[in-house]
Amino acid sequence: MEYTTLTLLACGMFGILIHNLMKLNDLNRVNDGNINFRKYLKLEVFSILISVCVIIVALIARNEIRQLREIGNWLALAFTAIGYMAQSIVIKFAGRAQKYMDNQN
Repeated sequence: MEYTTLTLLACGMFGILIHNLMKLNDLNRVNDGNINFRKYLKLEVFSILISVCVIIVALIARNEIRQLREIGNWLALAFTAIGYMAQSIVIKFAGRAQKYMDNQN
């Protein structure tokens, strides 16, 4: 199946959405249903934007990477996973970078 750029972008965005909904679900349970959605967005806006950038780079690079052409029918799932994992990786590396900076002081 041949996926359009818009379809793959949507799959990547759904991956980011799934990741954030899972985090919101966990926070909602911990706070007994009293979650501040605006505060969450203020804290996560940059990691979400970085994840969107990762999706855009993957869209640009998809024609250059031969392995992406070989997975064919799995490409939509791959872009969903890229969106989901980009959000996770950004948070993990940001946390490590912050710990490193704190240890330097």
